[in-house]
Amino acid sequence: MKINHNIQALNAYRNLAQNMNNTSKSLEKLSSGLRINRAADDAAGLAISEKMRSQIKGLDIAERNTLDAISLIQTGEGALNQTHEILQRMRELSVQASNGTLEEQDRTAIQNEVDQLTFEIDRIADTTQFNQKKLLSGSEQGTAFAEVNSSQVAYAGNGTWQGTVNAAPSKPASVDLVFDQAVGALSDTTNPSQIEGKTFIINNKKYEVVTSAAPTNITTNGNIAVKVNWTTSTTDAGKISNVNNLMTAIKGAVELNDPVFKDTVANSKITNATDSAPAEGTPFTGKLTLSSSNNMSVADGKKVSFSFTGFNQVKAYSPDTTTAVTTLVGSPVTTTSASTQLTFSGLPTASDAVPYAGDELIIDGQTIRFSERTSGSTATTATINIKDKNIFEVLDSIKSVLETKKAGGAVPAMSSVDVVGSTLVLSTDRTDDGASNGLDISLKDVDFEANKDKDLELDMHIGANASETLKITIGVMDAAKLGLARAADGSYLTAGVNAVQGVDVSSTEAARGAITRMDQAIRMVSEERSKLGAIQNRLEHTTLNLQMSNENLTSAESRIRDTDMAKEMTNFTKNNILNQAGQAMLAQANQLPQGILQLLK
Repeated sequence: MKINHNIQALNAYRNLAQNMNNTSKSLEKLSSGLRINRAADDAAGLAISEKMRSQIKGLDIAERNTLDAISLIQTGEGALNQTHEILQRMRELSVQASNGTLEEQDRTAIQNEVDQLTFEIDRIADTTQFNQKKLLSGSEQGTAFAEVNSSQVAYAGNGTWQGTVNAAPSKPASVDLVFDQAVGALSDTTNPSQIEGKTFIINNKKYEVVTSAAPTNITTNGNIAVKVNWTTSTTDAGKISNVNNLMTAIKGAVELNDPVFKDTVANSKITNATDSAPAEGTPFTGKLTLSSSNNMSVADGKKVSFSFTGFNQVKAYSPDTTTAVTTLVGSPVTTTSASTQLTFSGLPTASDAVPYAGDELIIDGQTIRFSERTSGSTATTATINIKDKNIFEVLDSIKSVLETKKAGGAVPAMSSVDVVGSTLVLSTDRTDDGASNGLDISLKDVDFEANKDKDLELDMHIGANASETLKITIGVMDAAKLGLARAADGSYLTAGVNAVQGVDVSSTEAARGAITRMDQAIRMVSEERSKLGAIQNRLEHTTLNLQMSNENLTSAESRIRDTDMAKEMTNFTKNNILNQAGQAMLAQANQLPQGILQLLK
């Protein structure tokens, strides 16, 4: 007998520990309901189960996708139902208009209703949406290789965006009105007076000089009164006084009656005429500078005109020059530049939203062409090789070209160019002159397509795996595609262009032709609705198939992953009994070494 190693106790302990471990696993399975709680429970089963779970979750989403597709089709088909109703009404009107008993005014009334119904067909096509996706107006337009953040640059058609970017003016527009000794010498005593009743026009308002008894602010001729103290004089001093009084009166009348010049104390000013020499008859001038209340561009200044044709002794000049003008003169430059951002994305071969060979960027008359070789550069054209370059290298090349052009005197309207990330930042200090004073920007994307006349194609993902898709095509259903839309000149339009007027029913012959057009349009809408209905029926079967596949696959995954509660309860009961027996045997084994004490007595 041994006391250092109680082999029986160790054996009992090992079996007890194993039984307790098995009991713990049984408790875990019973409490979770899963046979596989960790990979160690069944490594192969876990791998199979996880693949099945991916399929099950994919089938859940595919079912939702299919239901969304059905909803989309129902939305489009419901809109076409109303289009059908409109077409039937238009056909009725065409039949009515083809009757010879109608007068011209009768057909005019019918034509008006036909026009309005045509506009409604276009409205339905333009506004029928599912999740903000237009369904009946064709495919969305393509994506340009760069997005311009300025509203002054707009899509001009055929893959071209263009516009002129202007900075906000930072100075008021003004004009110098010059009065010389000839004005001051006008007589107020002759009959008629040379100064009384003189008129001039500023900003479409007619002013009249009044030197007699003080009138109201409006003269008897209906003009704005310019009340001035005037003395017929032959001396320089008298003439100078007349000129200065006249300038003060004009300034006060204009600022009082024209909001363009209101509150311009800090802007408008008078440079009084002065007697610079003792000798009589020495020439002199006085200058009245009228400036706008607000900052004005060149184009805004051109809207404010001057006319002194009835008062030709007064001259209008561009500020501080002797250049004759007939409008306010705004500053062509500003102290605050305007920035425009052209944001590029991706690599030259990654997607449509990047420059491709043949694309062009035109800045202030300088053309930058993108190519896969470097050639064809001229005084106004530069070619950038985009082959094997990322977008950042392309942008650096664009910046370098523009900086070189500016250093050479080109692109005068561009005040600076910079690159921030994938964005080209262009700045200009030119204000709007109504012509081409600003920074001209043109973007040409050769592979851009405005797909307004193409059917809408949607890829619906109706399965759990990557390749399980269904392509749905919805035709353009606007009035032009149906052959019912006309332009202002009466010509029939193509798809993608909203009608200006409806199909012609203005005469018996035209109305009979309209009946044929209506029949064709009704047939087209019927075919489209039939196609959508067929797809909807197919998708309903797809939904049932997905539901059945989901159910069967879930059942298969359950057999692998879920625990059999009855069977596991049997194992738990067995292990529980073994635990109790093991504990008892371990206690007995621990008592065996005490038998040695009997030998030592």
